Amino acid sequence: MTVVSLEQRYAGHAPQALALAAQVPGGAYYAKWIIAVDDDVDPSNINQVLWAMSTRCNPVEDIDILRQTWSTWLDPTQNPPEERPYGSKALINACMEHRYIKQFSRRTKLRRSVYESLAARWTELGFTGTPPKLWSLEE
Repeated sequence: MTVVSLEQRYAGHAPQALALAAQVPGGAYYAKWIIAVDDDVDPSNINQVLWAMSTRCNPVEDIDILRQTWSTWLDPTQNPPEERPYGSKALINACMEHRYIKQFSRRTKLRRSVYESLAARWTELGFTGTPPKLWSLEE
């Protein structure tokens, strides 16, 4: 899987970045899932990537499939083995819709002071373990 983080600068920027990522050797040969996220999402944090896919991707409009693409001989999903140099790729646009970017729903963020107050009372409130680490705190 390849995740591309970008600051959308013009209409079509995210789909173009996806298409480009699918054509560079690493993306063309190894990646089956290529996902674009906005620059407010950490591409190395799978939870944030899944969050973006869940809240910013409309599957019918934002997923393209490339068929009969170059693939690795190591891909176990392609059988029989003779079919292995051919594969497919899903290009997933998990970015805010560019045409509505200025009015797109703001991310829900928790104030740091509220989180710290809750974390301090974690066991008192009946929770076990440690409080979860949040990645979307309002500063």
